[in-house]
Amino acid sequence: MSDEFTLDMLDIPSGWSRGEGDWTGVAAALARGETVEVIQEVGSTLWHNSLPEKHSLYWDGENISTIKARIWISFTQRRFSPESALPKVQWHPRVLWIGVGCERGTGRELIETAIQNVCRGYHLAESAIAGIATIDTKAGEVGLLELCQARNWPLKTFAADILSSVEVPNPSNIVVKQVGTPSVAEAAALCAIELISCTILNNRQDACSTKSESGCGVGILPARERLLVLKQIFRNKNPPLSQGGVRAGSAVTVAVAVSAIEYLG
Repeated sequence: MSDEFTLDMLDIPSGWSRGEGDWTGVAAALARGETVEVIQEVGSTLWHNSLPEKHSLYWDGENISTIKARIWISFTQRRFSPESALPKVQWHPRVLWIGVGCERGTGRELIETAIQNVCRGYHLAESAIAGIATIDTKAGEVGLLELCQARNWPLKTFAADILSSVEVPNPSNIVVKQVGTPSVAEAAALCAIELISCTILNNRQDACSTKSESGCGVGILPARERLLVLKQIFRNKNPPLSQGGVRAGSAVTVAVAVSAIEYLG
């Protein structure tokens, strides 16, 4: 039996997605026992515990002069040069929560396009998206439900009084009058990471960069440090008519927050 350590032996959490990169090149470097640098920016580090005693993975600049390959663990969508002599790959833990606010009757296409535009604009991997968060009055929006079902994303909803208690960078008096909270997209994204991170950390021993004396500590960080993308508004100037002849919703607001821990549901 071969004692080579291969890429397939890494006990990567099942919720992580393989991103772009030279997977064959990195696997070959591991099989040869060459130094492979791991740069992990997000997600659980429990997978380290399953590594064999003899492995060639190193972290954060160790043995940098002898590195023959690199593994990124991140929510960032990196574009690797095909001309690079150093093979690189990327894993995407599901840590991004997309806060969405939308007009009544907004279709799936506009919501999905808005999310894709934000991801492209901020170099975020769509495969790192954990789910969608919004106000509870949007729980029955067909466009949201269709998108979540198609992409296998959970939909987390929060009452207006919960959302209104969250500090956000861009509150709106207009939104208060409409739905009873100064923020939907930004506040919902923050509520989602608070809910997911605290639930997971209360149920398992895990590595987390946000610590406090009470709770899981996510809420002690300023909103601007937890929000990767502040609210972005997208409009459809010519929304289609529904079957009943009513004009569909024509505006979507999107914000993105990052969780300390990946979603594995």
